[in-house]
Order: sequence, then structure tokens, then C-alpha cells
Amino acid sequence: MSVEEKNKIDIITTNKEGILVLTISDHLEWDDENEHLLILQDKINSYVDFIESGQMAESYPDKVDKKS
Repeated sequence: MSVEEKNKIDIITTNKEGILVLTISDHLEWDDENEHLLILQDKINSYVDFIESGQMAESYPDKVDKKS
């Protein structure tokens, strides 16, 4: 996965406390900062949607009640 695949979560792991960690894999160069920022913004919005829509809770019901 990569930052360019805006409708996919790149990496989902849990930390030692059992809290979900969502990671964006961004391999792009910063040659065109504006374009890069737009791609990154789309990816972040996709992650927020994954959380707010309830997809994360549906996929990981045993992890959503964990607090940092």
C-alpha cells in the first residue's frame, strides 16, 4: 500500500497497550509540494472516514474501546 492508494489503509498494527495504530506509507518525493500535500490530505481524510464511519470498530471491535 502507499499514500497514492487513498481508499486503502496502509498499515494497521497494535502497540504494546493494545491500541490500534494506523500508519500512512509515504514514499513520494516533495518535488511538487502542493501535489504531495493534496495526496496526503486525501489519504488522511480517508483514514478519518475509516474511523468515523464505524468501519474500524466493525473490523476491530475488541480494540475500539482502548484509550491512550
